[in-house]
Formats: sequence, C-alpha cells, structure tokens
Amino acid sequence: MWKWERMASTLLKTLLQARHWQSHRTFLLQYDVAARQAAPELAGRGPSVAQYGRWINAGVKRRPHPGACRVLEAMFPGYTIDQLLGDAGTATMPRQRTIHHGISAAVQSGSPAVSDRLHVRWEEARNDEPPPAALDEELVMATDESARFVRQARGTVDATVIEQLSADVADLARRYLVQPPYLTFGPLSDLRREVFVLLDQRQRPAILPNLYRVAGQLCVLLAHASMDLGNAYAAETHTRTAWLCADLAESNLLKTYVRWVQSNIAFWSGKYGQAADIAQAGQEYATTGTSLLRLSSQAARAYAAAGDAREVEGALATAMTARDSADPTTDGPGGVFQFDRGKAAYYASEVRIALGGEVNVRRAITDAEEALAYFATLPSDRRCAEFVAAAEIDRVNGHVALGDLDAAEEHLSGVFAVPAENRTVPIARRMGVIGQMLGERRFAGVQQATSLRERITFFGVYTAVRELPTG
Repeated sequence: MWKWERMASTLLKTLLQARHWQSHRTFLLQYDVAARQAAPELAGRGPSVAQYGRWINAGVKRRPHPGACRVLEAMFPGYTIDQLLGDAGTATMPRQRTIHHGISAAVQSGSPAVSDRLHVRWEEARNDEPPPAALDEELVMATDESARFVRQARGTVDATVIEQLSADVADLARRYLVQPPYLTFGPLSDLRREVFVLLDQRQRPAILPNLYRVAGQLCVLLAHASMDLGNAYAAETHTRTAWLCADLAESNLLKTYVRWVQSNIAFWSGKYGQAADIAQAGQEYATTGTSLLRLSSQAARAYAAAGDAREVEGALATAMTARDSADPTTDGPGGVFQFDRGKAAYYASEVRIALGGEVNVRRAITDAEEALAYFATLPSDRRCAEFVAAAEIDRVNGHVALGDLDAAEEHLSGVFAVPAENRTVPIARRMGVIGQMLGERRFAGVQQATSLRERITFFGVYTAVRELPTG
C-alpha cells in the first residue's frame, strides 16, 4: 500500500540519508573532510547534536556561521546553503521501501538536475521500527534539548540548575572515555560557554562556588582534549582558567586533577623535570587516596623519564600506599576524572620500562598485564580504548626489550586496529618509541622487526591530531 506524506525536513537530510551519512558521528567525519578544504579553522568543530538536529529538521531560524555554510556547500557541490537548509517537502511522492536505482545514483552524485526529486523524504512504512542508530540520535537530541531548557529557563542559577550542570559534566566525562576526543570537544566548549555566560550574570554568592567548580571541570576537560589532540598551547591556556576556577571554588579535588593535566602537558612536551615538579606540588591538595595515587603515579613516570631513579622509588612507594586506600568513586564526576587501579598499573609499567634492565622490564610486563586484566572487567561504557591500547603498548615495549618479537607482534595486533580518531598523542608517542627500538642495531636484518616498524610508521600517519580543532 502506498503512503503519501509531506515531511518537514531539509534537503540536507535527504542527501545525507541517500549517502548513509545521517548519524551524527558519520556526519562529523564527513564535515571535517570538507572543512579541511573549505574552512580549515572549522575542522574538528562540527555542530553539536542539537544544532545538527536543527539543520536536518528545518529548525534553523537564521543562516549558520559563514564558515559552516562554506563547509556544507563543499560537502554537496552545486547546492547553495539556502537550498540545503530549505524545506525538502515541496513535493509529495509515494513512500516506498527502496528508491529506484537511477534516482539513488543521481542522489549520490549530488546533481542539482534531480533537485525536484530530492525534495522529498522516503521512509519506511509507518508500522516499521526506526533503525536503532537513528533512534539513539533522536534520544540524544531530545535529552540535550531538555537539559538546555533546565539550564536556561530559570533565569537565575539555583540548585536545580547546578544539579543539571553537574549531570552534564558527568555525562561528558563518561563520554570522553569511550568517544574520540574531537567528538567531545565541541559539546565541552558549548557547555563551558553557557556556564561562562551564567558567571557573567549576577548570581547569589552561595551558588558561585559550585558554578566555578563546573566551569573548572569543563576547562580542564578541554585542556585534556587539547593535549590528546596535540595542541599544548591550547591545553596550557585551558588549565590556567581551570586552576583559577578551582581556586575560586575552593575545590582541592579539582586542583589535583588540574595539576595532573598540567604535569601531563609538560610530560608529553618532553619537560620531564617540570612534569615531576608539578605532580609533586599537586600532592599538597591530595585529600583522598585516589588523588594521591594519581599524582604520585604521574610523578614516578616523570622522574623515570628524567632518569632520576632515586626519586622514582619514593614516588612508587607513595603510589603503592595510596592504591590500598584509593576509591575511584570519590573522583568527582567520574568517567575520565577517575584514576583506577588499572591506570595506576600501566603507569607503573611505563616507569619500569623507562628504568630499564631485565628485572624492571619483566615487572613492567606483569604490571601491564594487571592493567589489561582490570580493564577487561569493566563494562563497555567505562572501558577506554586509549587506556587499553596504552597498557598493551607497554606490554609490547617489554617484549621488544627482551627481544621476543613473536609476542610483540601478537599483542600489537589489537593496537593496530585502534581507529585513527582514537590515536591520541600519548598513543602515537608510545608507538613511536617501539618503532625506534625496532630500528636498533640488534634487529638489523630481521625481517619481522622491519615489517613491524613499517606498520608502526603507517599507524602514526593517521592519528587523532589530524582531527584537531584549529580555530
């Protein structure tokens, strides 16, 4: 039976459906490809879920930013922004389960010649269930709209708004564990902007500490993402703001996290002594076992990288003591704010590898395996691909140091499968170290070492850094 319906959706939505790009994540990937050519400053800064929903469902009240217009027109050559965001329901057509091959091919080519036929949305029959991915996108958009209503509709900030903001931060911290950094960067930036607007308004003094705490959490997450994506300057700038907010909020827990991120920035910039000093200084605010575990573990690996074996043992001893009393549930919003036993174990593994010597290397492999075993017990929505890859790389590093290339190749297989958008700066740098080891004289002429090194080189060509927001 034919069903006829005029849909309030945009031509953009029809084109995306025809190319199977309609999920928000897929759209962002394609948007970034076009942005690198049309508006490089917008690469990695695609629309939020809510904004994307307005673009495809005829909810735009005014044109997007000129840069975004250029990107959308670059994605679909031959169409203007007014056409793309215009109502696609200017014609009625029978709803059917499949589109004729000739029309489908024309749609995928993006040819304006078939624009009359593109101004319609073909859907499944009304009694069919929507695809799970599409339903998930609708749920996310609806939730985002409800959360925004709470944040903006009450005028002044009260306990309900703080509760919603705290829940938003917790959700973003959880998503940071399981999504590529560039996908969470935009939502983090958008929410921080809303919080800054609230801080610029007149608020009751009793509310301000919690509002500054939320602002600081968002800033430090932006710093974390910026460093993962390879921009140390942006990361340092965000941590300065985060520290100011933590101070105004009088939150020692937030201060320890900021110091940890600052130490990481210095560490991955090769400033190992500075990284160790920052981690040590942060312990002044470590009022929980988990905070102390985080900072002492960080100090240990910074001292190890700097070659200070005496300080390493002291930091590791502090970390081992803290591990017994650590409770990850006390780490504020949870998610990426947590520092659990698995993460502490692969930090210890990295320390032992840096110290060198067969005894330390074998202990490093054991620590890495402990981390992997812990991560395997976590549910999928708490298991971070980057953490698992880091522990696996540490284990591989140990096997290469011992000359066991068969074991190294076996365990590298999972790392090679990590998607490019999850290959953060720490992951890429760790893999680079293994590549350097495989290039040592002892492996000269060993085909297996040469092959692995080539694969590692290729792995490093496509990383999350290529998705970095440049604006």
